[in-house]
Amino acid sequence: MIKVIKWPVIKWKQLWRTIWYPTVNLKYSGAKVDDATYKINLLIDGVVYTWAWVYRKKIKLFEWYIFDFDEEIYWKEIEIIVLNKIRENRKVKSLEELKPLIKKDIKLIKKIKNNILTFWTFDHVHEWHINFLNQAKKFWDKLITIVATDKNVVKFKWQKPKYKLEKRIKHVKKLKISKDVFSWDETSPLECIHKYNPKVVCLWYDQVWFSKELKKYIKKNHLDTEVVRMKPYKEKKYKSSLLKK
Repeated sequence: MIKVIKWPVIKWKQLWRTIWYPTVNLKYSGAKVDDATYKINLLIDGVVYTWAWVYRKKIKLFEWYIFDFDEEIYWKEIEIIVLNKIRENRKVKSLEELKPLIKKDIKLIKKIKNNILTFWTFDHVHEWHINFLNQAKKFWDKLITIVATDKNVVKFKWQKPKYKLEKRIKHVKKLKISKDVFSWDETSPLECIHKYNPKVVCLWYDQVWFSKELKKYIKKNHLDTEVVRMKPYKEKKYKSSLLKK
């Protein structure tokens, strides 16, 4: 189960610095996760980083090592997305014994690549769409956006899109948020779930298009995929019914 946590960074014993792995610590008791090592994504000032993360339940402490990062973030509130459980924690006799274990964890975490999928019409791209994709990218290694075909827009929204498919894809690509942007076979749009086997499918908070079918498809095909709803964004301004006016 994916967890999203927001909490300020604290100073702790800085023990890992003695074994060449400077870490960041979070003292937090609210997360229901096991004593284990995880792959996480971390959002700092709008930028997504990949981290190795250890949760020590007994002392309610999260401790992690960030890749390619060397900035001061003490007492800054950050957002953590817990993605993949790597292994159970185990006791070691010394720091020297811990070194190769950490190296192995980091090597494994860097090999894991999570696909994230988003689906939408993206007709007349605006600030709302940008917010939606930026929320989704927190979960990514690779964010893939599926743009609905013209016929599927009519099927799901009961009206023709303002722009043809090719132009809508071009508009989304221009945002430079998603790694890949394309459409899918309109007769079976959910088959892209099976092909890319995403860690997460991100839906808008009130997105109802095929959402029931999506959950059934994931269950039927025994896929390790979670459906996560994004938070509303200026719904009084960007709700579809208001934009039509």
